[in-house]
Amino acid sequence: MSGLQLPHDELVSVYRTMRTIRRFEERVMDEMATGDIPGNTHLYAGQEASAVGVCLHLNGDDYISSTHRGHGHSIAKGVDIDS
Repeated sequence: MSGLQLPHDELVSVYRTMRTIRRFEERVMDEMATGDIPGNTHLYAGQEASAVGVCLHLNGDDYISSTHRGHGHSIAKGVDIDS
């Protein structure tokens, strides 16, 4: 099977981004359960590879648009979640 061959350091970066998305979603889920985040959300957990795979091929000045599950794509595109 032929496909995209990524250098080891880029594979590690891709994995870290997927883990960051998952940790973010777990935190959102926890805070929704305690009521710290009011309202409703649609979690992105389980779909991390889709966002990372798509955003891996975008340029820095490319735009993304999402609907109700935008957390993963935003993180994969480089949004600062520590602010």
